[in-house]
Amino acid sequence: MGPPPVVTGISPKEGPPGTRVTIRGEFLGVSVTDLIGLKICGCDCLLSAEWKSKNKIVARSGPCKGRGDIIVATRSGGEGTSTVQFRGYHESVGPMKESAVWVEEAAPPSLPWGRRPMSPTAYTPPDPLGLSTEGDDCKFPEEELHELFPDGSGKLSDENFQPGWYLLEHHSNTSYEDLKAGMVFLQRKVEGQKEGQLSFLKANTGAVMDQLDRLVLLKNMYEEDQRKNGREPLPSLQSAIEESISVADSLFSEILSRKENADKTREALSLLTRHKFLFQLPSSIDKNIRKKEFDLVVNDYTRAKNLFGNTDVKLFQKILAEIDKKIEELKENLHNRMKTMPINVQEQTKYIRLLISLNWEGDAAWTAILSRKDYLMSLMNKVKDHFKQKEEQEANEKGRRRARDGECDGPWGATRAAWCGAACGALAAELHALWPLARRYFAGELAGRPATPQRHTDLKEMIIAMVESFSEQMRSCLLSGGGAVGTASAEVLRARLVANLRHLRDAYESLLKLDLPSQPLSIVEKVIFDYRVHGMTVFLQRAHKRAKALVDKETWKIEEFSDYGAITNLPHTLEGHVGEALASINKCVLWCGRRERPLLADGGEPLAALQRHVQQTLLAFVAVLQELALRHDQDFNNTSLSVALDQRLDEALEAGEAGGRSWQQRLLIAGANAQYARRRTLANIAAAFDSYGLPEPTQAMQATREALSALESSIAETYLEHKGDPLVGTIEPSMYMGRHQADADAPVDDARPYVYEIVNNLIAVHAEVDSVCGAASSRYVRDICETVCEEIARLAACAPPAMNRAAAFQARLEYTLLRVAVAEHLTRKAENYLMEALAGLPPLENEEDKTRMDNIIQGFKKRMELQLASLNCNMETV
Repeated sequence: MGPPPVVTGISPKEGPPGTRVTIRGEFLGVSVTDLIGLKICGCDCLLSAEWKSKNKIVARSGPCKGRGDIIVATRSGGEGTSTVQFRGYHESVGPMKESAVWVEEAAPPSLPWGRRPMSPTAYTPPDPLGLSTEGDDCKFPEEELHELFPDGSGKLSDENFQPGWYLLEHHSNTSYEDLKAGMVFLQRKVEGQKEGQLSFLKANTGAVMDQLDRLVLLKNMYEEDQRKNGREPLPSLQSAIEESISVADSLFSEILSRKENADKTREALSLLTRHKFLFQLPSSIDKNIRKKEFDLVVNDYTRAKNLFGNTDVKLFQKILAEIDKKIEELKENLHNRMKTMPINVQEQTKYIRLLISLNWEGDAAWTAILSRKDYLMSLMNKVKDHFKQKEEQEANEKGRRRARDGECDGPWGATRAAWCGAACGALAAELHALWPLARRYFAGELAGRPATPQRHTDLKEMIIAMVESFSEQMRSCLLSGGGAVGTASAEVLRARLVANLRHLRDAYESLLKLDLPSQPLSIVEKVIFDYRVHGMTVFLQRAHKRAKALVDKETWKIEEFSDYGAITNLPHTLEGHVGEALASINKCVLWCGRRERPLLADGGEPLAALQRHVQQTLLAFVAVLQELALRHDQDFNNTSLSVALDQRLDEALEAGEAGGRSWQQRLLIAGANAQYARRRTLANIAAAFDSYGLPEPTQAMQATREALSALESSIAETYLEHKGDPLVGTIEPSMYMGRHQADADAPVDDARPYVYEIVNNLIAVHAEVDSVCGAASSRYVRDICETVCEEIARLAACAPPAMNRAAAFQARLEYTLLRVAVAEHLTRKAENYLMEALAGLPPLENEEDKTRMDNIIQGFKKRMELQLASLNCNMETV
């Protein structure tokens, strides 16, 4: 933009309508096309304006009256100012006075017959007071004279002449003495004129007589003419004139026709020259449209409408009709350009303003908003269809390239990640264009129809519909397919989840910057929140799936010997799977972005889902242990217990390598794993929850502890069933082998073989359990000892009541020796069983029997010192 025009001088400073005014100043335009407006005293004079230079314009004044400014407007500088004023007035026009009136030159003027009146002269009468006005530079203001004498005039020849007006106008600075002298001069002049009439006649008596003679001669000539031509000479004169006219027409018809054609041509050329802007406007519109200079088209069209909009000239109306047709085509073109997407906001706003300037019938700004809304909806559908088709193509590819590359299927694939990024980018970009456009529309910055209250509601529903469409598409893209993650690694899952969350948060952040209403923002935030919950669920489900898969990955290879026995890698693997899931949750979804809800708020569904999935994972591990512990149908055989118990310890250990452990060993290892998981693994998992800032799943931990305790009891019962019951079943046959009856006179010096068999069997069981469970083996040995004591009590109760002294001593000795052998493994219940069996025997009668009993017991301890040491080693209670 250049500086605005400034008018500093005009010539002349006043005049009637049609006065040729020369306007001088600065910055009056750089070319003819740069001049777009000229007003003189409020009248538009642009049509008659002739641009000479940037400092000079020549124009004719309009039908203005009074004083006013000269305002020049240019395309480069805008509307200007004026430091001078022009005064317009109306005056009577005489026959010889120039007038700004269109004269039809083709029509011959009608001249009246008779004498022509003399033209008025420019004679100015002298001052009647005889005073000079040369020194009167300061004239009285004409506006005040009109106010003082509204119906008067200062001209001596006017009927409404007012002396006061004349004196104020011509003698406002004349002294009172001079006015008195002028009054005396005027009185003397009037008296002189009265006396001058008679003296004039006296001085010109000859001339007066001569005129009388002339009149008499004229009378005589008139009477003579009347005698010759009659009293009506006009018909003959008229015929003569008509005859002369006919002869003249015949002589000059060709010349006159050529003159008429020349006049018409000159008139047409003059018309074309004066109105060349209008005649050239159709081609100028086409040219500017091709050059996409639509602003020039609008300015030229507005100027033409202002100048010729109300014309009655048929030619002008025809041209205007052609121009209107081109403008209608331009409106349709601009409307199509405004709706054609993609288009930037600046260009679309330009088309809106052009349509409003051309008085387009519709609401251009609202149409643009609707077009952007429809474009965003269609763009979202195109993005969805494109990536759906791409997924189908990838699924149909030979060899499934994604599976070969280790990528995951479903919502965790690379295609879905690209889909999420494209949809988020489309939403953010289009809302960044639509929302500012809508705000400008409702603020009234886009001139046009005022926005109705219903439009506010429509816009809000429109924004909500677009955001809901985005939300549904993102849920279909990211949340469909459940927790299926294919063969993807944790790194790939985390990378895809973080990338998708970044896309969603970038879109959400862009919407926050637009200051949208809370409802559409909450929809997007809900998608982000649900996706975070989904990500957490996927990681936990992945841990659950991996925990269930441990049943096929157990090699029964001992990794360490802990306080709870021989431990395989199973508990550590579970701890690693859960820790990896918790680390992924902490790294990817636990962090809250701007204006996002905490993921694990108290009492929320995500926290309940976390507890539920952790509990499922831990209970799946318990189920794995249970299946591994009780899966022995194929390994179990019906080999007699004696054969199994006679195997040497080194052979058992050789058979117990990773791939060839017996089912009893696997059962004990599973029990050790269960106890280790209950005491150590669960504590480590709880510490992992705390280290990652996650609430501890107390309910899941408690349920898992209970399940592990139940599994340990089940394993102990199973082991007792398969190991203790056969051992107990051998007691009765061994005790009554050969129906041996104690001789009453035979001395009793040792226990029968079944006692030693029981001790040896317990040693074998203890060795097997201790090789796997270590210090935790006491539980299994105690349970078997309790079963043995119960069987002894049962057999003692079933013994015949008639028992001699030797048999009673023998039974008491055997029960006592058995009690001494398993003293370290006796529970209160087992102790009661033995005391019950001893209570059914008669007491020792003399000291000799007691001494003999003590000696036998001491001998038994000495002989069985190694066996008893093996049976009672590492018996620390856990």
